[in-house]
Amino acid sequence: MTIDTSHPSPNQSSRNGAPITLIVLHATVGDYKSALAWLTNPKSKASTHYLIRKDGYIAQLVPDDRAAWHAGVSQWFDLNSEAIREQSIGIELENKNNGIDPYPPAQMTALLALCRALVKQYKIVPDMVTRHLDIARPPKRKSDPAGFPWLPFKASLFAPVTQTVNAGPHGAIARTDYRGGGIAVEYFGPSTPIVLDDFHQNEYRHAASGVGFIADGDLV
Repeated sequence: MTIDTSHPSPNQSSRNGAPITLIVLHATVGDYKSALAWLTNPKSKASTHYLIRKDGYIAQLVPDDRAAWHAGVSQWFDLNSEAIREQSIGIELENKNNGIDPYPPAQMTALLALCRALVKQYKIVPDMVTRHLDIARPPKRKSDPAGFPWLPFKASLFAPVTQTVNAGPHGAIARTDYRGGGIAVEYFGPSTPIVLDDFHQNEYRHAASGVGFIADGDLV
């Protein structure tokens, strides 16, 4: 996977020591050239970590260890706008965001390879890979990436795997099992507050105190 780092954006800031826990997918609502110009213009006060062209070309505008300004007013579980900015990786996909413009195979292949590398490097779990439309507040403020094949993408990114994670500072252990795009979660260890994931409307639970899961070996 080749990544072009020759177009740095000035629109970035410190992560203030926060861990990377979240990936957010966006659509550019325009072509690659105009998006690149906007995201590297200091007047825009907007940026992203990665920008992926329709042909699969990847440009990195902000280093992973710096915060990019891509989410705006947002909320995800107990992460507010500031926390999302400090803990997330933003990925922009060249797309008109009209729900019709396709995401070509080359672009999807590049995105999948990039996300797999990021998930592995930063130990990111499925509920922490999101779309801009999921986190934007108020709800429905954003629609990107419109028309994106979300469920197949998530299934390809994480299934079939079984991953054991440590749900944060309270020490609860979670064994997460992903099969055929379905998700089941079982919790082990000390009692930890949980919240239902309203976006999935099912029994997919997330430890409220465990944002930023850390891999913790294997459970049988």
